[in-house]
Amino acid sequence: MKAAILLVVTSLAVASVGCAGRYTILTVPAISMTTASLDPSYRPTPGARVEAKFCDGDDPILSKDGHVGLIDEAVMKAQQQSGAAYLSDVVIAREDECVVVTGTAMR
Repeated sequence: MKAAILLVVTSLAVASVGCAGRYTILTVPAISMTTASLDPSYRPTPGARVEAKFCDGDDPILSKDGHVGLIDEAVMKAQQQSGAAYLSDVVIAREDECVVVTGTAMR
């Protein structure tokens, strides 16, 4: 089973290398680089939609050791731009040498 999943993932990765433009990597209901969990009594206020792009070679926000997670950096950039505690209704996409995060800022 693991071999079949690995084959499918590898095939998709190889197929996507030749494609130009933006393609979705994953979608998640919520994501944060600053908040591990929320108090159940917390009542977030939705803000505007935010989009942030982090590309290979950009100066990292989080990484201090040279090991840069493009998704992590793009999420952190979106949170900093919007002042969000976390992002909801998130789409993470790849565009050329960049990762693009789009979501609703939640404060």
